Amino acid sequence: MNITITGNLGSGKSSVCKELQNSGFSIISAGDIFRQIASEKGMTVIELNEAARKDRSIDDLLDHRSMELGKKLDHTVFDSRLAWNFVPDSFKVFLLLDTQEAANRVFTGNNRGAEEYQNLEEAKRGLQARADLEQARFLELYGINYYDAGNYDLIIESSYATPEQIAQEIQRNFELYQKQPFHAKVELNVKCLYPTKRFSAIDEQTWRSYCEQEKTENHTLCAIGAPDIRIQNGYNYIVHGHHHVLAAIAAGKAFTQIQDMQWEDTPDNGQTLSTADDIQRFAQAGAFCYRLDPFVVPKKAGYTIDFSNAFKSKQ
Repeated sequence: MNITITGNLGSGKSSVCKELQNSGFSIISAGDIFRQIASEKGMTVIELNEAARKDRSIDDLLDHRSMELGKKLDHTVFDSRLAWNFVPDSFKVFLLLDTQEAANRVFTGNNRGAEEYQNLEEAKRGLQARADLEQARFLELYGINYYDAGNYDLIIESSYATPEQIAQEIQRNFELYQKQPFHAKVELNVKCLYPTKRFSAIDEQTWRSYCEQEKTENHTLCAIGAPDIRIQNGYNYIVHGHHHVLAAIAAGKAFTQIQDMQWEDTPDNGQTLSTADDIQRFAQAGAFCYRLDPFVVPKKAGYTIDFSNAFKSKQ
């Protein structure tokens, strides 16, 4: 079986694919296929790009070539925006990154697109505009919703995680999937989840006990517990599972599967948001720092992906 991998701009696909290659997978990118087609036609990549703007058949040929390679090859990672659509018999992975973090990576990192933007806010607007255009283009050309989480088998967040960690977790899930297929599994980074409980309500003995359990399960980077979360103003708030999340952070885990997800227009069932001090103490207990404080930045750019189909049965 093959793996198809796509994701948000800035999510680190190329770096993750290199790690998977180091683990024994072959890698094929859309660029590789495009260069091969250009060579067959006796054209440069630039010439083929220019021709593709006017001739839809070149895109069709690229898509058909991906489909054929998907049938012939095995244990191969396809690094392409739409390979999941053209290599249906594959483990489909979406690398998730919220627009806030993506803009920060693009603007401050060694990214070719950095020169397009004058500041972080402009980068956020630019990335969102590109995502909207991409969504509209794929819908028009192929009739698909690229940002529907229901298209993928694993949606995994790349914030606070190294390419090596992400690749390791993809491989673990790939092995699980081959034994028992699953669909639209969401794994977020534990350090991107904010508490809603007062820190005084978190029992230290309980979370330290969970921490020992997490350390015992040191063969995986994913937490044992699966919390419920609520997305509000671009932030992920823990509804249930505070002890498990804090234990996973303290034990050095990177990811946690999300059991259920609510949105800001969902009734809050009496949930009370933590104070700024509670959030700080939660982070201190896990020996890390949040990149953004919701009491300083009340609203941030969130995920472009639509999670509703990943949790449809629980709505």
